[in-house]
Amino acid sequence: MHSHRGANGVLTQSPLNHAKNNHYDTVFQYLQDHPSIASTLAIAILVFVALTQSGSIPATVARTLWDVIVYMTPPRVVAALDKKANSTPIDESAGPMTFEAKSEAMKRILGLDNSSLSSLFPRAPTLPGFGTALLGNKDSLPPGLGNWDNSCYQNSIIQGFASLESLATFLGRNIDLFGAKGAFSTHQALKGIIERLNSPDSYGQRLWTPADLKSMSSWQQQDAQEYFSKVVDQIDYEIQQATRKQTRNLGLKVASPQENVIGAGSTPGTSADASVGARIAEIRSFGNPLEGLLAQRVGCMQCGWTEGLSLIPFNCLTLPLGAGYEHDVRDCLQDYMDLEPIEGVECAKCTLLHAQKQLQNLLKQIEEDKSLSNTPDSPSVSEALKNSAQERLKAVEEALEEEDFAEKTLSKKCNIPSKNRVSSTKSRQAVIARPPKCLVVHINRSLFDEMTGMLRKNYAALKFPKILDMGEWCLGAAAGQAGQNSEIWDMDPRESMLAQADKIADGHGQLYELRAVITHYGRHENGHYICYRKYSSETFPANVPESVIEQDGEKQTTERWFRLSDEDVQMVSESNVMAQGGAFMLFYEAVDSSSLPAETGEPDLAEVDNSVSTSSAVTPEDMSTTSAATDDTRTSQATSVSTPEKAELPVANARPASEVD
Repeated sequence: MHSHRGANGVLTQSPLNHAKNNHYDTVFQYLQDHPSIASTLAIAILVFVALTQSGSIPATVARTLWDVIVYMTPPRVVAALDKKANSTPIDESAGPMTFEAKSEAMKRILGLDNSSLSSLFPRAPTLPGFGTALLGNKDSLPPGLGNWDNSCYQNSIIQGFASLESLATFLGRNIDLFGAKGAFSTHQALKGIIERLNSPDSYGQRLWTPADLKSMSSWQQQDAQEYFSKVVDQIDYEIQQATRKQTRNLGLKVASPQENVIGAGSTPGTSADASVGARIAEIRSFGNPLEGLLAQRVGCMQCGWTEGLSLIPFNCLTLPLGAGYEHDVRDCLQDYMDLEPIEGVECAKCTLLHAQKQLQNLLKQIEEDKSLSNTPDSPSVSEALKNSAQERLKAVEEALEEEDFAEKTLSKKCNIPSKNRVSSTKSRQAVIARPPKCLVVHINRSLFDEMTGMLRKNYAALKFPKILDMGEWCLGAAAGQAGQNSEIWDMDPRESMLAQADKIADGHGQLYELRAVITHYGRHENGHYICYRKYSSETFPANVPESVIEQDGEKQTTERWFRLSDEDVQMVSESNVMAQGGAFMLFYEAVDSSSLPAETGEPDLAEVDNSVSTSSAVTPEDMSTTSAATDDTRTSQATSVSTPEKAELPVANARPASEVD
């Protein structure tokens, strides 16, 4: 209690709360007159740094300890040191320093952000540990990310982002094009930290997450996939805000004489037609490399009616794990995109067909009763009943002919109450319509424990390949007729849209190369995230340990794998990565088969099967995506395409599925 009142006394004596005191002309004189304050602060800061570096205290305790240090530090000391450390120091004449302002200033002074003054308080070097002794020269190692507040989930995701070359290009292009039209703080922060993580100027350094990326989380440990979604959503939001006022549909725009209208005054084969493909390719190139499209089909397995295809955007595929002790990510993809029957679902067409049959039987019965009415003793059938049945039958047949299965049609026009609706078994299937440039796979390992009513971790092992061929899970992978460029898929709800392995068209689909793996160690409610990612050997020419050479079997290679546990960075062998336990997220990037090494240039499934890993991890509940089917051919978010039972669409120019609109 006495120390608390003493701290209050220090704060009340601060020159920021009173007029300037001639007795304390400088900070150093002030500290000399109060040696107990200086020693107490120094000891508190040293204890705080030691405890947070060792990771022996939880985030809440670290936060409380930090708040106590900030509270005890005299504002005059903070203002003076921040003035020397920062080009834009706190204005002392603006009034009393707030607690938040003092906390931010102390972070800058102590090197807890990117603008710290390392000359006054140099950052502690990364702890060498056993891995550094094996690596030898530490200066050529990639940089790590500091962690003083249980932010390993952030660090691992940012390292995963940095492993994707096309994402950095996408961020830079957006900043150049739209940076002046809106706030692009997330773009700039992510692009900046990616550049520093991939730059040889950052050899062996410990970097810190920018404030704009740090502010997306709380002080509590969070899930890495949730943080991934927050960052990607914020990137999309900034793009939407910047492009909100731009014209997206030029259908009603009147062209001026100076404008070149595609197709106007040109014949097929001219330069105007040649520019169409280039323009379309340019437009496609502006898409988020993390975003792909899923094609979802829902149909009745009894009557065969399907609502068409709904195109659903995605930036991360969440794959659940089934029962068992070991799984392959390709088996998980197959289970995710397999035909799924759903029983007891109301079907509008089956309802109309049932009503049609009932009304036809009723009219037939009326005709039979009418033939019996020739005798004087037989009552005549009411003409009103016959006319009513004929009108309802006409309405039902019109609805069937026009394929109008809206609720209003069934209840109002056809007079079919809810209790008379027919339920059947429907099928649902979602496959890849347009694969993204960067494929991120999230493994959902959350299991509901019926005994405790809590979620627990699924520790099943997972295998994943270095080279992933998504061809068999892409829409339209079936080969067309000989001599035709076409994409074929089945619209029969009883049949899968995916092509069989022996019917996949040559060159269809997309090859992906593994760029990063995020693993999780610990239980469902807590643990530690570690990122493994590839680096260019030319950019980071670190010494290769003998253990890595023994496992990989080669000393000279263009890329090497590194283990990134926050600021602790170690080179590891590829076989070490592929055998890791705890895989939580996989980061793949699209490649051409010609760009792969000679030994992996061809998508040989047998060879791909040999390059797998085993892992186990934890994730939150599956973040499923739903969509409503549309009745038009093009919409912004979900596009519904009505096709015949067997759809075969011609393709003007042969291209990989990644370029499908």
